[in-house]
Amino acid sequence: MIVTRRDGALHLIEQVEHGRVAGELAAAWGNDRFETPTPGSPVRTAAARHDEGWRAWDARVLFHELQRRPLHFLEIDASEHVRLYRQGVEWVALGDVYAGVLVGMHWTGLYRGRWSAPGVRGRLNLSADGRAAQDAAVDAEERRWVEAKRLAWAAAEPRAVFETRLWHNYELLQLWDLLSLYLCVMPPQPAAAEPGPARPWGPQLSALEHAAEEVLLPPVRVNPFGPVERITVGVRGLGVIWLDPYPFTPPGVTVDVLSTVVRDRAYTHAELAARVARTPATVTTWRLAPWSR
Repeated sequence: MIVTRRDGALHLIEQVEHGRVAGELAAAWGNDRFETPTPGSPVRTAAARHDEGWRAWDARVLFHELQRRPLHFLEIDASEHVRLYRQGVEWVALGDVYAGVLVGMHWTGLYRGRWSAPGVRGRLNLSADGRAAQDAAVDAEERRWVEAKRLAWAAAEPRAVFETRLWHNYELLQLWDLLSLYLCVMPPQPAAAEPGPARPWGPQLSALEHAAEEVLLPPVRVNPFGPVERITVGVRGLGVIWLDPYPFTPPGVTVDVLSTVVRDRAYTHAELAARVARTPATVTTWRLAPWSR
């Protein structure tokens, strides 16, 4: 569950809803500057289902016992995190081998700084047991990829090209993941003051409160063999997100985000679960547009 505190309320978004939004971003990706990803269907599946393992956990409405509120997705225990993601990877891989590899890369990348550098860990405040669980999961998943990649490689292109495209698609998945999270937690109104310099987006997600800010998405190549771009994103109007450079096919993409909004107060777990179950969804509509100076 993605938990945001705003205007006296808690805005709750299930991880699979965040994944659905990422899938819409993947489906719209590509224009004269940014190449549409290949193979298309497995990549879109991976984007939409990259957090599939959270489905059962979010249905339980995980609870923060000390603060008596829903548990934010970055607060979950490391062993539970490993278990739910392993299950999600298995489900996706049953339907599509290539998508399963991408989701496994996403999962293990969370424990390796999104595969940005050797030895970089995603969470530095883990217990020794938590680190050991994550290390074991990464080792097992990397071994699984050997056979899975062999099955996914169609041999219509050199293996080196296949691997390069695979890692490019992984990097796109990280960008869609973080852009979807931006849409999930940002208030729909622009900041009253002129925004400061854009900061890399990601570390801010541990907070429950967010003000509209301009951010930098992770670097991504315009195609698997092309130059790297860094996309800046910001809220520039009511429900309007601008991107520079703009990476989507239509000149304006509209994305709905479904959330459950409950009053921000202390709950019991049973009370919270009942409240979430009977609260209708709130729809926030974003329009993604190119930045015009």
